[in-house]
Amino acid sequence: MTIANRYNLVMSAPISTKVFTIALVTNLLGMSINQPTFAQVGEYCQFDREAIATKENLRTAVFQDTSKSANLDATKEYQAIIREHSQALNTCRQKSWLKTQGIWLRLYPCDLLSGKLDEVMDRIVNKGYNQVFIEVLSDGKILLPQSENATAWNSLVLSEQYKNADLLKLAISKGRERGIKVHAWVFTMNVGTGYGRGLDRNGLSKLTVARQNAIARNANGDSTISIVENLGKNIAGEVPTKDQLFVDPYNYQAQSDLYLAVNEVVKRKPDGVVFDYVRYKRGAGAASVVSNVRYLWIYGTSSLQALRDRAENFQGREIINRFLKQGYVTPNDLKIVKKLYPQETEPLWQGRQPSNQSGQKEPAISYWQKELWQLAVGHAFIGVTYYLDIVSKPVFQQKIPASIAFFSDGNQPVGEGFDSRMQPWHLFTSAYEWQPMAYAVCGKPDCIVDQVRRVANYAPNGTKIAPILVGQWNEPFTNRPSLELQMQAIRAAVPAITSISHFAFGWQTQEIEFSRSRQICKL
Repeated sequence: MTIANRYNLVMSAPISTKVFTIALVTNLLGMSINQPTFAQVGEYCQFDREAIATKENLRTAVFQDTSKSANLDATKEYQAIIREHSQALNTCRQKSWLKTQGIWLRLYPCDLLSGKLDEVMDRIVNKGYNQVFIEVLSDGKILLPQSENATAWNSLVLSEQYKNADLLKLAISKGRERGIKVHAWVFTMNVGTGYGRGLDRNGLSKLTVARQNAIARNANGDSTISIVENLGKNIAGEVPTKDQLFVDPYNYQAQSDLYLAVNEVVKRKPDGVVFDYVRYKRGAGAASVVSNVRYLWIYGTSSLQALRDRAENFQGREIINRFLKQGYVTPNDLKIVKKLYPQETEPLWQGRQPSNQSGQKEPAISYWQKELWQLAVGHAFIGVTYYLDIVSKPVFQQKIPASIAFFSDGNQPVGEGFDSRMQPWHLFTSAYEWQPMAYAVCGKPDCIVDQVRRVANYAPNGTKIAPILVGQWNEPFTNRPSLELQMQAIRAAVPAITSISHFAFGWQTQEIEFSRSRQICKL
């Protein structure tokens, strides 16, 4: 389309579109103007249909027109409109209470095709998003070029033709061109069933004995994949998935594998790194609540050793061993322990005061049960934070912002037990941005707001909080209000929050067909 034709189009466009497009045309002609260059409608900085259509027509011309001269003209105009939209989006966000509006995005191999990633990023900008979380490690695959991948995971793109293609680096570049902050989204303890599969560069199996030992297990030796298949839905109504595999957070191999992966990701210089699945697996059915130590995922070799090492005398170590093996202790166990180590007064371990200091001379067996259970729960919690501190080091070393996605109810006691996810977000520090997944369902915003408010009440001073919401624009979804209603309710309840994200791009009604076409496409 020539500039003259573009100008004729402007004259029949709505006022909001005229302001935007006239600004673009006059800039292309080398003129200067003082008018604002807005093409958004509403407070969420979404672009109007005319602006979207103009940009998409130019994108199509750039990547489909075979005429060199025509393509050159279209490329210049497309780049100009991208810059204009970027500036308009930034201006709108600065004026809005919601400074950052993010979206979670999964990429597919076919996004490497000419113009496809541009289309994805354009669609994100069109909806007013100025932040995107790109999945770089999930489902046992990693978003690194095959030719440069030395990690424990296979590359997402396995085509020999595209073995050098760096989809993550490309996505970061395309996003930034449009004024989008691009964050890398990393699965943390859930390494996926693809962990250790395939061969390394030397032709040796990635699934070494060390990696087999890195997998989290319960007292029966089950992994998080081996027990889930025969169970029903959990308390949240979720059907258990079979592709999740969680690691023992105390295991050195697991730590070093993810550390290497994160280090490779930060080499691409994302605007941030968000850690997801910073927890254990949530069981299905009755297993969604755990009340016996034998069902905690702390029976990997490394985790067991670390727990035993928390004992501060021989009696303590022996009673911990018996508790781990049986799931409980008896008065007879205490008698046996005392006979084995008569030189010691009573069992001791980290965090426990001797009875003569607590004023209770002969504690009942229920006391020991409670103390040992709290020790086990604390050990599981600390393992998560310990693992996170190690694998996040490359992010902090490069001074890249780090954040954690978590469930606000994942750390709670339930009856006599605990939520099986054992997600200790109350132990996270303000060095990370907190991103609570406010996914509550009650038909109105109240329960969603309650989850956000709970996190805000517990967060240390200075902690940045950016809730994650599920829903659709302009309409209710799965018994949740529209995204607009959810965001307005959060704004009213916790006005300090200025950043919110939506999960996920591929779930939004307008993007389902588009995302499916990208998923089933073959390079």
